[in-house]
Amino acid sequence: MRKKVAIIGGKLQGLEAVLLCSQCGYESLLIDINPDALAGSLADRFVVSDVIRRDREAIEAMEEADFVLPANENAELLKAICSICDERNLKLAFDRNAYEISCSKIKSDRLFAEHNIPAPRYYPEGEAPYIIKPSGESGSKHVQYAETAEDVEKFLAVCDNPDIWVIQEYLTGPSYSIEVIGCPGNYRTYEVTKIHMDDAYDCCRVSAPVDITAEEEKELGDIGVKIAEVLGLRGIMDVEVIHHKGQMRVLEIDARLPSQTPLAVLASSGVNYMEELASIVEKSSFDTPEKRDFLPASYEHYMRRDGRLFQGGEGYLTEAGKLFIGDNLEFVWDYGGVAGQDFSSIFIVKGATEAQLEARRDAIREKLKMLP
Repeated sequence: MRKKVAIIGGKLQGLEAVLLCSQCGYESLLIDINPDALAGSLADRFVVSDVIRRDREAIEAMEEADFVLPANENAELLKAICSICDERNLKLAFDRNAYEISCSKIKSDRLFAEHNIPAPRYYPEGEAPYIIKPSGESGSKHVQYAETAEDVEKFLAVCDNPDIWVIQEYLTGPSYSIEVIGCPGNYRTYEVTKIHMDDAYDCCRVSAPVDITAEEEKELGDIGVKIAEVLGLRGIMDVEVIHHKGQMRVLEIDARLPSQTPLAVLASSGVNYMEELASIVEKSSFDTPEKRDFLPASYEHYMRRDGRLFQGGEGYLTEAGKLFIGDNLEFVWDYGGVAGQDFSSIFIVKGATEAQLEARRDAIREKLKMLP
């Protein structure tokens, strides 16, 4: 019998979860109040229902599943999910305590400082330029760049509530991500991926494997496990770092299923985080062998707007219409074949060698350029 996963939230995280389920034979039961949710057309079953109001259809779908996976960052909704799972003794693929720390940059940065985990320094320490970001939001939303200390002071002078903003030194260098899955005493780290940003600090591409030494890879894995142990993590956590002047510095953590990197890791290594997470949720142990054989792979977004093709961050994907999956998950897009139609797309490719991967990437870009 197919394993069933109740995925609550149909935006970017939900889309990732649905696609991961599709690649390991799990049945995805998507629950979202929005009938036009991004992942709705791709789920095996889509239940349009309100979990916060405890609609009967939503709770029945949760009870039917082998485990429940929150795929959203709505505090009220997450609270309702946890409450329902507690009341009905449902398996939950979510660590609410770890998430409470990771969803606040102020709390997570305090944890880094207390445990000597390298991270960017806070203003006025460090050197300009600085990056300004809200404490309680993930990704690139509302991120601002300050060239000088004077620019920071100008921001603070007009800011209504300085306490909700994090102002840190802006470090340069390649950005990497690594996931940790497990429970106390039993953690695994996975393939390191490189994060490519667009002009709005939004991830537009994820590539693997990365060009770092074995020692640097071990350093990054050790950092991830150390944070997981401090949090007492039960589930999954994403750790994003920047490689600045020879040192890995942690930018942020997210104790939830991330978007983008899981599918890149799946393409490169064959490891499916949904299967790994299911093992921990159901047995507190892993059923699958660890893998360290990686193929060159790339996950990226291309969009067409008003006749212009460009690579952009996943924020553009939220504008997509009904999504379709191409052969072997190579394409996920909303292109309906109408001449001149705007579209949003994900494509995921791999190759036996870097040269083969680049050739395939070039071929796909040409294909997109030639669309009517």
